[in-house]
Amino acid sequence: MNTNLLAKLFANTNDIHNMELLLKALFTSKELKEFDNRLKIFLLLMQGKKQREISEDLNVGIATVTRGSLAFEKEKIFKIKSNIMDILRSKKLDND
Repeated sequence: MNTNLLAKLFANTNDIHNMELLLKALFTSKELKEFDNRLKIFLLLMQGKKQREISEDLNVGIATVTRGSLAFEKEKIFKIKSNIMDILRSKKLDND
């Protein structure tokens, strides 16, 4: 998948309200829930939680957590110095 256009849209949407509108236009509510769960999985992994605990805490299947864990381990974004990790570390599991 070529993510260039999507990345450009995200990078150039500097207003939180416009970003929310863009996300709602691009993705279904189910897809947005899956994104939310993926981010929560990353947060809980960073806190040292075990996959089984995360599955129970988020009420998702263990396969969902495993896929999130594998992405967290292999994706370059989590290995390079960027503000992404700082943002994730600063967030709590809430509905900001």
